[in-house]
Amino acid sequence: MENELKGLPCGSLRCTSNKGTDQFYVNGKYMSKKQMNVVRGIAQRDYYEKLLPVIKKRLRILHEMELSYVSDEIENCFAKSCEARRKIITPVFETVEEKIHRFMEEEYEPSRFDNDNTTEFFTLKGERVRSKSEVLISDCLNRYEIPYRYEKPLELSDWNKIVVCRPDFTVMNKRSGKVFLYEHFGRMDDKDYVDTTMRKLDLYEKNGYLLGDNLIVTHETSKAPLNIKVLDSYIKTYFIR
Repeated sequence: MENELKGLPCGSLRCTSNKGTDQFYVNGKYMSKKQMNVVRGIAQRDYYEKLLPVIKKRLRILHEMELSYVSDEIENCFAKSCEARRKIITPVFETVEEKIHRFMEEEYEPSRFDNDNTTEFFTLKGERVRSKSEVLISDCLNRYEIPYRYEKPLELSDWNKIVVCRPDFTVMNKRSGKVFLYEHFGRMDDKDYVDTTMRKLDLYEKNGYLLGDNLIVTHETSKAPLNIKVLDSYIKTYFIR
């Protein structure tokens, strides 16, 4: 809508009716039937300019609600029962704690590392990753006790083919149980790398993983490293609240 708005004509449109016939004036000048495309364009622009702020406000409110409101009343019907009751009840809904447990216990084949690469990066908990930035990300997630899996395989559909992708981190919000993909793109000043990154983002989008919703991205270049404050803000916003 915003892109379409840029191509629409500008002007002050006034509409009147004379003996049942609609008449239009742009900047005080009468517009003939041959000029109706201009009239329609200005009318559409006026409509979009009224509509866009309303849509943005609604989206902002919905986003804030999603981040701040987590209802656990249903789960608490089971979770706050005494242990003896929980042993004999079959819960209808899985608690967040159970989701986290299942998420962390899921087994998968770890990624392989190139044996010819003499540079090795390990997190504080001893997990091997591929870069210094991934060490920072992993250690930050662990500091906040946020459940995540490193390079967990994910099947995606690509033109009727199934491809296996390994997002850098698959992260679960520890309050809501919502799962996010978190990718860090570390060589954004490399053209070939950027091309590959864009193809990957396109594939994610086609499979329902959308930036700012269930797909989180950070990036850096050789001259602009990962900003720790930005990383911390992302983690608090999406994985804790």
